[in-house]
Amino acid sequence: MAAADNEIPDPEDRAQAVFRRHGGVLRTSDALASGVPPRTLYELRDAGLIEQLSRGVYRLADLPAMDAPDLATVALRVTGGIICLLSALAFHELTTQIPHEVYLAVREHEARPTLNYRR
Repeated sequence: MAAADNEIPDPEDRAQAVFRRHGGVLRTSDALASGVPPRTLYELRDAGLIEQLSRGVYRLADLPAMDAPDLATVALRVTGGIICLLSALAFHELTTQIPHEVYLAVREHEARPTLNYRR
């Protein structure tokens, strides 16, 4: 084996590969479960290699701009929620209206989700 074959990949490279395997967007809990240490997440964020969409939701910075970052954030942050009504119609280009909030359906006895907006 060549010396290069024995090298351990850089933690930042491994973390970026995890993001790419998951479409470029990950929740912190999913990154941790995939073996990305918290320190590496913060280093990637501080270096500008990933961007924070919301608390606990990160995205690779070198990806093309997202069409609906709010929908992606809500979908990742609210497990079991379903984007509906005007939000779904607008996403599928079935209306000319632009929703001013994300419409979300949750089960009847589930706690109402609250998300803070961060930019």
